[in-house]
Amino acid sequence: MRIPDRTGVVLGYRVWRVIPGKWVAPSESLYAQTCHRAWSLTEPTVAYCPPRVQGDPGKPLVRSSPCEAAPSFGCTCGLYARYEPVQETHRLPYVVGSVLAWGQVIHHEDRSFFRAEKALPVAFVRPRGGGGAFPRLSEDKLFRIADLLGAEVVEDSEELRVHSEMEASKW
Repeated sequence: MRIPDRTGVVLGYRVWRVIPGKWVAPSESLYAQTCHRAWSLTEPTVAYCPPRVQGDPGKPLVRSSPCEAAPSFGCTCGLYARYEPVQETHRLPYVVGSVLAWGQVIHHEDRSFFRAEKALPVAFVRPRGGGGAFPRLSEDKLFRIADLLGAEVVEDSEELRVHSEMEASKW
């Protein structure tokens, strides 16, 4: 039997990429910052552990099988978030926001982040300018994403913290 360290939700902060354009549906437009996997806009996003291929020069490729449950100790899988709001400025197509996370949660306190089994975005910081090829389309897409999630779009990281803590207290 596994006894949880705590019950309830963990509040976290992270950065996503918004995929612009009319050719990509809003449901396929909110991605993790560094990988090509869309976050759900209709229900909590659930972590999974993809199979990995490791290569060593001069040796055959080694394929490792996924973990039984993500996130897992000894692996890097899971939905990542920081404990503190992201202070760095990001230009579109990157957007800063907050999540409520639950399920299996692996805390990395020395590094100030955690990995969770399930997470739901609750707020985003309004973008201040854009980069990339289609900044206006990215901004429009962000507001549609926020609407689909029932998430708030706030003005800055302090307002993000206040709103997110209020949302977490409802759980």
